[in-house]
Amino acid sequence: MLTAALSREALAVDGASDGIAALEKLAVTSYSVIVVDLMMPRMDGFTFLDAFRKLPLPIRPLIFVMTAYDDLALLKLDATLVHGYLKKPFDVEQVVTLIRDAAEVLHRAEPAAVLPETASGDVARDVC
Repeated sequence: MLTAALSREALAVDGASDGIAALEKLAVTSYSVIVVDLMMPRMDGFTFLDAFRKLPLPIRPLIFVMTAYDDLALLKLDATLVHGYLKKPFDVEQVVTLIRDAAEVLHRAEPAAVLPETASGDVARDVC
């Protein structure tokens, strides 16, 4: 539902069904914003974040975590890696506005981030 709502915006949006698929996309694509669900099959959000931390990315995207977990689980998140969290249930339109605004700010700050391809030929996208 969130991916569909984001796709209606002026954003380049990708979706990943789990953490492994997200890491595969990150191997070939740069993103401005990443939204991670802590409860995913195959590789959960915590494991994804651990693997993401080790990636040699030239530009670090903003990461928002969404979760139905209680506040104790949020304390396990690395504040230097995760920029915000969204507690389920959340208002989809408010989240779309947050992500759209974050991507726009990043594009203004990093003009190269809006190019359809990076210098290495990797694709640059707004949201994963």
